Order: sequence, then C-alpha cells, then structure tokens
Amino acid sequence: MTAILRLKKITCVTQAETFTDELYVTFYGTKVSLPSMTQGQAEDLDIQFVFEGSSNLNLFENDGDHWYDRDDFIAQHLITESPGMPTLEFHATSGNARGAHYTMDVSVTPP
Repeated sequence: MTAILRLKKITCVTQAETFTDELYVTFYGTKVSLPSMTQGQAEDLDIQFVFEGSSNLNLFENDGDHWYDRDDFIAQHLITESPGMPTLEFHATSGNARGAHYTMDVSVTPP
C-alpha cells in the first residue's frame, strides 16, 4: 500500500542561525529545499512525497558544503501510512541547531 505525505506549511518559532535558517527536509530517500526562515515567519508549502510503509521526515539547517561546518540536524518525525493531518513540532535539543524550533503542518492520505 502507498500513501502521500504533503507538507503544507512551516513556521519558525525560534531560528538556529543569527541571520536566516536555510532549511531542507529529507524523506524516503529524497532531499527537498524549503524557504529560508527567520523567527516568527510562516510559509505555505506545496511539497508531496509518495511512499510505502514508514520513513523519518528529517529537518535540517543547511550550512553549506564545508569540511569544518556540516549541516545542522534539527529533529525528525516518523511518518506512517496512517491517514491524518497533524502539526509536527521540530525542536533541536543538541548540536549546533540547539534551540531551533519549527512547526510544520502536514497531511498523510491514500493516493
């Protein structure tokens, strides 16, 4: 069985970087860039993934491809084929993104 994960909206509660956070997600083997965000900003999204089973939706802050400063992992959520429309909380609790906090409205539906 397959399902569709739709990313609908992201909100920056607290950003990780001083100026802007350059964000991306990974899910089911795919990496997708998101809008750059600052504290208090909300952006509508129109991103979807078709998947089977379950996979982690990972949120990262992009620091570029530097040997001295890798991308910062913020948080992840396990997404399953169960239908729903949750708001996911992404809180960074360690690493260079510590303190970053985002919410993301998503939906999971049958194809």
